[in-house]
Amino acid sequence: MELNLESKRRIFAGGLALLFLVLIGRFAYVQLFKGEQFLEEANKNRVRIIDVDPPRGLIRDRFGEVLVENSPAYAIYAVPAEIRNAPEAYQIISTALRMSPDDLKQQIAKNKRGNFTPVKIGRQVDFAAFSLLNERRLELTGVDFRAESRRMYNHGVKAPHLFGYLSEISDAELNIYGNNYSPGDLIGKKGIERQYERIMRGEKGHRFIEVDAVGRVIRDLAGQDTTFFKDQEPEPGKDLLLGLDASLQRMLEAELAGKNGGAVVLNCKNGDVLALVSKPDFDPELFSKPLTPEIWNRLLNDPNKPLYDRMVQSLYPPGSTFKMITAFAGLQTGLINPNETVFCPGYYVFGGRTFDCHKKGGHGTVNLLGALEQSCNVYFYRMGFRVGLEHWTDYAKRFGFGIQTGIDLSEESGGLLPDEEYLDRRYGKGRWSKGMMLNLAIGQGDLLVTPLQMACFAMAIANEGRSFKPRLMRSILDPFTGKEEFPEPDSVYVRDIRAENWELVRRGMFLVVNGGRGTAVGSRVAGLISAGKTGTAQNPHGEPHGWFIGFAPFDDPQVAFCVFIENGGSGSGAAAPIAKKILSFLHQNNKLGTQPEPIDSAD
Repeated sequence: MELNLESKRRIFAGGLALLFLVLIGRFAYVQLFKGEQFLEEANKNRVRIIDVDPPRGLIRDRFGEVLVENSPAYAIYAVPAEIRNAPEAYQIISTALRMSPDDLKQQIAKNKRGNFTPVKIGRQVDFAAFSLLNERRLELTGVDFRAESRRMYNHGVKAPHLFGYLSEISDAELNIYGNNYSPGDLIGKKGIERQYERIMRGEKGHRFIEVDAVGRVIRDLAGQDTTFFKDQEPEPGKDLLLGLDASLQRMLEAELAGKNGGAVVLNCKNGDVLALVSKPDFDPELFSKPLTPEIWNRLLNDPNKPLYDRMVQSLYPPGSTFKMITAFAGLQTGLINPNETVFCPGYYVFGGRTFDCHKKGGHGTVNLLGALEQSCNVYFYRMGFRVGLEHWTDYAKRFGFGIQTGIDLSEESGGLLPDEEYLDRRYGKGRWSKGMMLNLAIGQGDLLVTPLQMACFAMAIANEGRSFKPRLMRSILDPFTGKEEFPEPDSVYVRDIRAENWELVRRGMFLVVNGGRGTAVGSRVAGLISAGKTGTAQNPHGEPHGWFIGFAPFDDPQVAFCVFIENGGSGSGAAAPIAKKILSFLHQNNKLGTQPEPIDSAD
């Protein structure tokens, strides 16, 4: 019995010794091999990683003038797990930010990265809200204030459809854009800001701060020589230099104020967009801070549709500006002899219907050049029927109608070019007649285009077949290295049109402006020879729309343009005077390679 008791004591003592040795060994292992890991874990309990947003790239015009820049603002972040007395804290925060506590909770709930990750709950906070929250900072554990920037559009150029705007990233966009983005970040939603988001965005950095048990910041660990925590500086976004001429853009925005419509001016040598104005528009400053539902709904429901880019998105019948397509199709196929004459009494009867010319008394006897100069409908009714739908659509497609131009904007419309397949689908096979060509030949009927497409059409005629994709971005500038990248312009060719036919159509456009009976003689600019074509497009919802497209100078085209005025009544009365302002401005400021006329200072 005693032996058994002694054995038990020895076994127990041996067990204790073995346990002690195991503990000693484990302690040594932790110290020698796992010490750094546990130290890092301990540090993580008091150190917070803070994202540092990169400065967004600026937007400049072709001469380097800053058009869109950044200005300082405040953002408010919350770490959900560190908020004490949540109901009271939510009430304080929501009052300062002028939002309901429920909306605030929903904002915090958007955070998909855990309760210990900061989530942005207020962006571009004004100074009053910042001051109120800062005064009660001791009550707001887990709440942090950071500097951020907001976009500023205050350089006399609005161009909201062109620039676009920034807004908060959505869950779907977070999945698309990847790890450089977090909930609450701002991204480009429209226009240039969206198209070149990744270039202007830059790369986020991060810094480490030390916080106490309730999440209050104790110190910034920047510059500390630590093993585990090394700050990373953000990589700034790159600047964009547009092809835009800010002075021309300002002038056009002022001239088109109060109108519905707009204008596009292109550089014939590379496709640069020198100006793009769509009216009515909106104040881009509205989007530089959080947009209230009331303001958004007002913009969305405005019957004049200010959010819509009429130059790039809206579709209209082109009217007589499309007569050049009918001319090209007829000349190339030999179905139009430019010397053949047609008598215009002011109307044309076909299939028991009367089709009017815009001149009630008629134009008398006209050939191709006379029909272009005076915009005679009767001539093109007859020639359009002769040319037929197949040839007409063939040549319209060669000039890029029915598809997007390829401008660097994601919201572009491609227009509608009605071919046989489309007409069969819409009206039923065999239920439409060749008589539809009468309307299509003069730019009416089911045909729809954008003003940008018409500006590109004018550029192709100006250059006798060599055109370019219109582009907004001219170059990319690294503001720190000064290195500038110049992407090559994309050439677009209209092939298989004979030189004599280019010459004939260009001559017809010359006569529109410079001939004795041209429909745009009022658009002449002293000392500058230009060419163009007016258009008046019938509108079932009101007054006709006014068009004018053209190019200048005639012998060495530098610019092509399109002016479009909704419900303007006529191209010669509404659009051509704006085109004259464009050409006068460019000529007087020596932007066309021509010598401006001397200005008499004596009144």
